[in-house]
Amino acid sequence: MSKNSIAATDVKKICLACEAGAGSSVIVKNGLIKKLKKAGVDVEVVHSPVVHLGDQDADVYVCHQGLADTAQSLKPDSVVVRFMMFMNDPAINKLVEDLKNGNEIVST
Repeated sequence: MSKNSIAATDVKKICLACEAGAGSSVIVKNGLIKKLKKAGVDVEVVHSPVVHLGDQDADVYVCHQGLADTAQSLKPDSVVVRFMMFMNDPAINKLVEDLKNGNEIVST
């Protein structure tokens, strides 16, 4: 696997990176937690402003595409999944399905 991918079985922690830490990103985090629980995936989900990602030790980082370059620059050897929509985004749905099915998780 490349440095920007990880086996689903190795994902223990996901960090939802946001701009300021309030509002719509909290909705995304809670939606992700619900989807993971419904899929039977036991992964910790935390929340952090993108500027503080250097302090995080997650296996996968999820952020809006507008913040993804910053996230990738702060965590260059980590998987960063970019989403566009705050509700029911296909990238987040794919992440959950890949975790559920044991697929490789790849930066988008």
